[in-house]
Amino acid sequence: MIATLLLSLLAPCQQLDVLEDTIRAATDKTSYERGAYNAARELADMRSAEAMEVRIDLFDEKNDTYRGVYIRDWFFSGYLKASGRAEADLMAEAAASKKQSDWHRVVLLHGLERCKATVSADLMLDKAFAKASMDVRRAWASALGALFAERRLDFGGLKLKKGVSAEEEVRKRLLACGVADGLLLLPSLSDIEVKALTKLATDAKVAGDRAIAIHAMGAHASAWPQLRMVGPQVFARRDCGPRTAYLETAVENHIYSLTENLIIALAEEAKHTPNRFTTDIGAALRALTGQGFGDSPEMWDKWYAEAGEAWLSEVSANPAEAAAKLERRERDTVARFFGLAVETSNVVVIVDGSGSMSMSKLGDLTCASAAAAEAGTFLQQLPKESLFQVIVVEEKPVLGFKKLMPASKSNRAKAVKFLEGRAYRGSSALIDALEAATADPLVDTIILVSDGGSSSGKHQFRGHMLDSAKRLHQRTGVRIHSVLVTDSDIHERFMKTLAESTGGRMIRP
Repeated sequence: MIATLLLSLLAPCQQLDVLEDTIRAATDKTSYERGAYNAARELADMRSAEAMEVRIDLFDEKNDTYRGVYIRDWFFSGYLKASGRAEADLMAEAAASKKQSDWHRVVLLHGLERCKATVSADLMLDKAFAKASMDVRRAWASALGALFAERRLDFGGLKLKKGVSAEEEVRKRLLACGVADGLLLLPSLSDIEVKALTKLATDAKVAGDRAIAIHAMGAHASAWPQLRMVGPQVFARRDCGPRTAYLETAVENHIYSLTENLIIALAEEAKHTPNRFTTDIGAALRALTGQGFGDSPEMWDKWYAEAGEAWLSEVSANPAEAAAKLERRERDTVARFFGLAVETSNVVVIVDGSGSMSMSKLGDLTCASAAAAEAGTFLQQLPKESLFQVIVVEEKPVLGFKKLMPASKSNRAKAVKFLEGRAYRGSSALIDALEAATADPLVDTIILVSDGGSSSGKHQFRGHMLDSAKRLHQRTGVRIHSVLVTDSDIHERFMKTLAESTGGRMIRP
């Protein structure tokens, strides 16, 4: 009986050793196909501190190995399933360590933010996070804010200065980190925090940080007067993220007091060639007011001058009854890509560079050739002031130009030649390509031509890619329209969700 009991206790340890050896040995195609994928999947479901240590230890080791993204995504799934304090503490400790890659630290922090486990507060308040890269710092702030809001921080071992409460310490750290990601998730804001967000919304160097600050202000009614105050500065700049954040938070939180700001912004936008924001501001105004004046600043201005004060008084008294659905109405004159209307000022066309694009066909052309030809036609339809970029999704994103370019005849020809000249074989890194496309804060739209797969880069699992894309949209405001070139129902659901989560649409040519 004792022998049986000992064997039952030793079995999980022996199983873990086998899984670790199998995964560690997977460095090329041959060794990977000896069970590494299934071993990583099985490891993701193991709930123990020892299993967590293996995941953390092997993550960075799989950065440059064959199909390493598949294994790393299973590790990430294991992080998301963490349920015990011991598991979460190991993740927090590793996230604070400079020995881990920045990407691994971000993944660990995203795991802590989304899992259900309680974490030791002293580990999450490690001063190493304040000295980390901005990507790590943003992920840390977001995780800390979520953990605090969900009461998943254990303050038992935390040493505090006399007279300072645990809540005050957390808020102080979030306030001092220089980004708004953690403040966004707090249940309430102090006057000092509102003041800090107001400054970030206008003065932060990175457009994405300004966008997150605007989202945070919109989520708390105490910051709405300041949000109204910063509106003119937000729309005076051409960065996509902050402007999108302002429109989205106004509609999502029914902030009717921002209506006048939006009417003024629409009048300024109308001075440029009609573009995405002309339509988006008009759509936001319609959602807030229920009025159907489209994108005509004159009609909106006349209505507000005559009825605005009475309307604002009425909806402020009955906000729930005034809420309307945000609907964008496309104009007949916008550029089209495979028939899909695309309103944009600055667009990036991303084409999947994997082998499926050269093997599958659209009509008489391969998908790759059809995408290149359609890109040329689409770019020719863009407004005169528009800028564009083209990217092919390979193991790493390959850019057609060093920066956004005017849609001149010569640049359009270079773009088509670039797209036609790629090999279209091998793996593709979708999330990495989306990040590359949104690196310029002026970009407002992406057209993604793909079968919806990803086999290298930061993520491969569809759920992980969607989470990354949603975080990216929150910072950049970039709308993704997806063009699906496969008959896979699973990939169709992914491409449809990806587009709709950013305000875009999916089509299948």
